Amino acid sequence: MREDAEGKKVLVIQTHGIDTPRRTYSPLFYAMAAASMDMEVLVWFTMDGTSQLKKGAAEKIKLDPESDVTLRTMLERTKEEGVKLYVCQQSMTLFGMTEEDLLDGVEIMGAATIIDLTLGADVVMYF
Repeated sequence: MREDAEGKKVLVIQTHGIDTPRRTYSPLFYAMAAASMDMEVLVWFTMDGTSQLKKGAAEKIKLDPESDVTLRTMLERTKEEGVKLYVCQQSMTLFGMTEEDLLDGVEIMGAATIIDLTLGADVVMYF
């Protein structure tokens, strides 16, 4: 592990959703890895990525059909590692979602806020 990693800010932008389950797990793995390296990590779900955060949706997605680990499990583990989860307000509108539809612990933000966060991040990963 690099000694200069601690305290860095990492922004992971997730644009893939439940229609492409193989693309939903990697960003969460990377976010957890960065958090374990004492980095401040935020995952922002936008476009189709928003679909992962609707109550009941992530429980249906498994990367490995033989495993009990669902996408919901991964989202919960990510939060337990201290990763902050945010969702794009405009994308929620496209999916007809309200705050009540979201998994617990997900915060809503608009476009201006994400641009500010991007400018303040040391690393931006886009999926």
